[in-house]
Amino acid sequence: MPVRNFTDDRLPDLLDFVETINSWGYQGSELGRQTFRELLAQPGLDPANNCLVVEEGGKVLGFCLVVPETPIGRTVLELTIGPRRAGSQIEREVIRSAVGRARELGVRYVHLCLGNPSPKAGLLEEEGFSLVRTYWEMVWRQGELPQLAVPDGFALRSFQPGEAKVLTELQNAAFAGSWGFCPNTVEQIEYRSSMVNTPTKGILFLYHGDKAAGYCWTCIAPAEGNIRGVIGMIGVAPEYRGRGVSQTILLAGMECLKALGVTEIGLQVDGNNTPAIRLYTSVGFEKAGERYWFELDLSRGVIPSR
Repeated sequence: MPVRNFTDDRLPDLLDFVETINSWGYQGSELGRQTFRELLAQPGLDPANNCLVVEEGGKVLGFCLVVPETPIGRTVLELTIGPRRAGSQIEREVIRSAVGRARELGVRYVHLCLGNPSPKAGLLEEEGFSLVRTYWEMVWRQGELPQLAVPDGFALRSFQPGEAKVLTELQNAAFAGSWGFCPNTVEQIEYRSSMVNTPTKGILFLYHGDKAAGYCWTCIAPAEGNIRGVIGMIGVAPEYRGRGVSQTILLAGMECLKALGVTEIGLQVDGNNTPAIRLYTSVGFEKAGERYWFELDLSRGVIPSR
């Protein structure tokens, strides 16, 4: 059962595997497949070297993306293996291959996020990983939104083509120093803002005069046979923190998603970020689960236990 580097001819089978494992259903199939295609083509990913595909008898059984974030000295592994092979030796081999690729990239940290703690967690710990962060999955399912109020002197407007530089600078400033945040380039933001999972007018700015004070980046994703809204990122420029603008930006993004007809909106938030959790709870989000971030520090030279 070989672990191979991705080649373009394996894309159809890889897409079929991803669709099957996620149970997108008829409504979400086209969106999910196109989103995955665009994910592989994003600037800097280089799937020929950073996408590992697991095959047996010509059938795709899993894959791992090794997402380089070299400016902050890490890679993120996005690992998906068929359920019958979860926690198996082949999954161990994929992880080791991905860690080997991370070493080639010269980073210090390897991060991997799990949606549940087992059986993969034990395997990761045997390979030298440790749990470093717990994120909350939160969901909004209420019928009506709280009333949107824009503070005096502020105005909402949609992101426009050609504004990638403004959004890049705002996002990098808003999240500077946040755990796991890698500064983006204008090229990356320009590409991601045009992906199929970002709706038209799905990125909203809050302006104060001619200054971008904050933004909300919304997305859509297939989920359980339907289309789900997602609050991808919400950020406030440092000089506007504490001025009560976060809820305005959040509600504007939620209104944008509601206008698309979604009945459910999801997001993820660091479980240590009490102010953000308080914000999301204030508009009706509820905790629906947890995600667990594991870390391998390559500088320690950890020898796997088996």
